[in-house]
Amino acid sequence: MIKKIFLYFIAVLVIASCGTPRRTSSSAQNATYKRDVNAMHPQFVVFHINDSVSELNFKINSKELLYMRPDGINFYSNVLISYRLMPSYDSKEIVDSASVRLVDLNNDNADKFLLGKIKLKARTAHTYFLRVNVADLNKNSDVTTIIAIEKDNDLNRQNFLVKSKANDSPLFRNYVNSTEELTISYKAKMAVSLFVRYYNRDFPLAAPPFSITDPRPFQYKQDSSFTLQLTPEGSVNFTPKKKGFYHFQIDTSRREGLTLFNFSDAFPEVKKADELVAPLRFITSQQEYEELTTSTNKKASIDKFWLNCTGNPDRARDIIRKFYNRVQDANQHFTSYLEGWKSDRGMVYLIYGAPNVINKAANQETWIYGEENNINSLSYTFSKVNNPFTNNDYTLERSIVYKQSWYTAVDIWRQGRTYLQD
Repeated sequence: MIKKIFLYFIAVLVIASCGTPRRTSSSAQNATYKRDVNAMHPQFVVFHINDSVSELNFKINSKELLYMRPDGINFYSNVLISYRLMPSYDSKEIVDSASVRLVDLNNDNADKFLLGKIKLKARTAHTYFLRVNVADLNKNSDVTTIIAIEKDNDLNRQNFLVKSKANDSPLFRNYVNSTEELTISYKAKMAVSLFVRYYNRDFPLAAPPFSITDPRPFQYKQDSSFTLQLTPEGSVNFTPKKKGFYHFQIDTSRREGLTLFNFSDAFPEVKKADELVAPLRFITSQQEYEELTTSTNKKASIDKFWLNCTGNPDRARDIIRKFYNRVQDANQHFTSYLEGWKSDRGMVYLIYGAPNVINKAANQETWIYGEENNINSLSYTFSKVNNPFTNNDYTLERSIVYKQSWYTAVDIWRQGRTYLQD
């Protein structure tokens, strides 16, 4: 059983230097999307406590840390979390900064999560960017994450904190299942009611990178709605029993709020036959896909499709594992108002794999397959969409120039091979 523990900070050091923020790329960001069991994948969630202080909650998997015996007796982790709060993405100014060192004793090699929180000096009516670096000092490795701190109003998702009732720990994801018991808290204690809009929509998967389409505007009228009464402490218990997504608001005249998504109880994994068929649309013909979706035994039809691609049962099992690992990874990284594999980034990730280089800006990501600044490399640019339901919605800048490379990558899958090895 995975144990979760809360850590005490053993040291807090203010950083005096004001180094120039770098544009992040290559290994630090690549580790975010690349399937690597040896890399750290810390998770964060921001909660605005009041008008001058915000809280950064963090979660680190002990399995991704190196435990050593500095005293020759006990096994300890040695983690340093450093942050810099900046008024803009490329700013040289630092509004707040500190470092927190975490030491965890783990002699029994138990699997657990290291949970904690750090208070940030962030004032209302401003937006910031938080650069967080998590370093495993025992392993001599680190990973950097940049988080937008949205403190320009009291209505957006960062004014809410969702916790699991089972362990009273923050929820570090925006997707839930129908059996989870949650506690939702709002920062302002004077709020009385929480208005909930429920949507049950089936969104189409992303169009190919070379397909120029006009997306349909989202219909904001909810399928149903209801009201939850907050306690005097500003919280309410909630269980998302139905598939779809729930948008929680304090002010219904605005679109900002907290959104939780219920795609399936197994999400981000795909297990049901219909869920296994759907991602194959990217690499099948229309006729093949229709035969898969109308089959009376979808699982057998899926196995037959991959066996025809590989010509060998062992190779078929291997390619099936790799394909659906990418589907699951895409769900973990790119889920927004739709499943991650259906999104633009999820589509490119599923077919091409993790890019060699990722360059990130405030509202943009550029993925490079090949060497940076090489004319023969393949480059995809995704721009962030202003979406009231999620801050993880990015749209691809499509172009006809991607057509040949897309069909080449798809053909490689249909030959029973991955475009890039995982």
